[in-house]
Amino acid sequence: MIQFTVAFMAGVLLLQHQTQLLPLFVTGLLPAVILALCRLPRRVWIVAPLALLLGLLWANSMAHLALRSGLPPELEGRELALTGYIDSIPEVTPRRTRFRFQVESMSSDGIVVDSPGTVLLSWYQDAPDLKPGDRWNLRVRLKRPHGMLNPGSMDYERSLFSRGIRATGYVRNANLNHLVGEAGGPVLVHRLRQYIGDRLAPHIGAGPVAGVIRALVIGDRSRIGDQQWELFRRTGTNHLVAISGLHIGIVSGLLLLLGSRLWRCSSALCLRLPAQQAGALIAILGALCYAALAGFALPCVRALVMLLVVLGGLLLRRPVLPSRSLCIALLLVVMMDPLSVMLPGFWLSFGAVAVIILSVSGRVPGQQGVFRTLLRIQWVVALGLAPVLLLLGFGVPLVAPLVNLVAVPLFSLLLVPLCLGGAMLLLLFPPLGAIVLGMAVWLAGLFQFLLIEVAEHLGPLVSLAGNPPQILILGALSSVFLLLLPAGIPGRWSGLLLLLPLLLHRPDRPPSGEAWVTMLDVGQGLAVVVQTSRHLMLYDTGPRFASGFDTGRAVVLPYLRFLGVDQVDRIVVSNGDMDHRGGLDSVIDAFPDARLTSGEPDRLVAGRANRCQAGERWTWDGVMFEVLHPGREATWRGNNASCVLSVRSAGGAVLLLTGDIERAAEEALLRQGEGQLEADVVSVPHHGSGTSSGSRFVSATGAAYALVSAGYRNRYGFPRPEVVQRWQSAGARLINTADAGAVMLQLAADGSLRGPQSQRQRVRRYWRDQ
Repeated sequence: MIQFTVAFMAGVLLLQHQTQLLPLFVTGLLPAVILALCRLPRRVWIVAPLALLLGLLWANSMAHLALRSGLPPELEGRELALTGYIDSIPEVTPRRTRFRFQVESMSSDGIVVDSPGTVLLSWYQDAPDLKPGDRWNLRVRLKRPHGMLNPGSMDYERSLFSRGIRATGYVRNANLNHLVGEAGGPVLVHRLRQYIGDRLAPHIGAGPVAGVIRALVIGDRSRIGDQQWELFRRTGTNHLVAISGLHIGIVSGLLLLLGSRLWRCSSALCLRLPAQQAGALIAILGALCYAALAGFALPCVRALVMLLVVLGGLLLRRPVLPSRSLCIALLLVVMMDPLSVMLPGFWLSFGAVAVIILSVSGRVPGQQGVFRTLLRIQWVVALGLAPVLLLLGFGVPLVAPLVNLVAVPLFSLLLVPLCLGGAMLLLLFPPLGAIVLGMAVWLAGLFQFLLIEVAEHLGPLVSLAGNPPQILILGALSSVFLLLLPAGIPGRWSGLLLLLPLLLHRPDRPPSGEAWVTMLDVGQGLAVVVQTSRHLMLYDTGPRFASGFDTGRAVVLPYLRFLGVDQVDRIVVSNGDMDHRGGLDSVIDAFPDARLTSGEPDRLVAGRANRCQAGERWTWDGVMFEVLHPGREATWRGNNASCVLSVRSAGGAVLLLTGDIERAAEEALLRQGEGQLEADVVSVPHHGSGTSSGSRFVSATGAAYALVSAGYRNRYGFPRPEVVQRWQSAGARLINTADAGAVMLQLAADGSLRGPQSQRQRVRRYWRDQ
């Protein structure tokens, strides 16, 4: 069973890493493979290849089905008329209401077109009170799934695809938007969830813990702020702030115990159905209800499947071995949704169960007390999941085992029962429910206070360095397997030797005289990281959007963690516009000792900035940095005040960073001397605006590569076609982050240029840009 499951999973994973799907007719081999598995001898060398092929073909057929619906490119940006219903609890912020919308019909200019299925919509102005199940006629503009693509950051496109969302967009302010009725069926669950959330609101307030309580009761995490998520990440407690497999397991376990004991109180009931089976049935029903409160989110569905396998065996008096239960649950989940293997939560939830099963196998139960057992489980899960977290690109909080030793019992045995009990009592006996919820708010506040103290005092021990080579992670996985084997097995502690390379690993750094450069994909804005052997400079910090999305927190900081950076030496904010300084607050909070300079220091709120002035030079590890603009003699404002910076490697390879300068500043730079503008790589001024990139300036740079940082389908039309033509006519290859994702290059010490490399090319998959 284990060999079959591992091979089947390998086939599913193999498909998800392909750049193209296999032809659909190949799916016709499925019956033959299944027949061969049933008829041929069950030998590993026969079963494993067939199971792998079965997983590959099954995932391929389901992927074709998922890609069947989608938004045609010619409909992007056009006004469309949709009819459908709201399929989620709307996320409401002061500026925006966002919701999942199930499209039933769609038309363009009165002509009916194919529906993309499920879309994610935002209503930005004067949104009405939206409820799950409301059926609307809407005027919208849609685009195909497209997100910022950077190393170390969440892959938004992958997340949308795995959740079945085939387009995103916004509602137009039109008189034709109107409510036309209500939908029934499964969406009624979301309506009930919103009703419970509305009843909770007056009793839990609007403080930081209110979002946590909503998340635990109805699975709505939209009210948890970015700073709270950062706190949970640093302390390794993210998994607690959601209706997860852990909480469903605890609730079902309590119901199993309580239901069995109450059933035994009646001999008549026991004669009809044994108490243990009755308790299993009650636990299954309770778990179903709790998962429904979370809207049957994927983590809850995974937990439900595993519970049904285990408790179903108990109910049918056919207990299943833990390892077999895990394999059955894993196969069922992947067969229902092969795309779930693309989600980190899939590997973390099943990985946690797997390491617990491995750690208890071969041991005699009851030899350790409750506290020692709990301590061991926390140690086992933290150790077992550490390589998985690194493989998925996450940091590993070293304080997580200690924090979770207190947090897991606090949440599972106190906070979750108080929240659920309070919500239930609020519907039945409001005064008593308000008291219980008050206790839950106090306990959640205490938990938040403890996490803040831990994060502040144990900050230097937050996480293992990110982005280690995969060979070291595989060695760590082997190490964990050995260490979790039962005591007495020879060579078990030799696993520590396999763990040492990972613990001793240090992030790669440029050699002396070289600079490694990354233009991050931050949408309509700019953020460039320049790293030398022992220093790091950040040129601009990306935008902060009206919706509250902060690329400093969402893109820049995750990338710096990906590099394993523990200090930023200098931050240069080219000018004071929001698309360049939007992420500054978040970056300054993380690196308060960084030196800050700007072309418009008076427009920066965070930090104390010095004015950027031409003639300033400094050298880091053999790499020279020089400010070319603005000059001391002129008073510049706005885009033309942008700090223009030249970065030169020891061998003479040059990067020119230009901010938002326009023609006037370009002419000023040309008057100072065209030779200083010569560069191998140039960041195209002002995102490719028509007011920049004059012909003389473009020619003076002589650049081989012109990099544009712009948003996908941005409303300004940047880069402008005439600007693209100008750079290409001068012999430069133009690369746009909207198409390429993050762009990486290296200014080598020998004067050569390595790269550029596109993140979108590095992680090409069949489901991107479909």
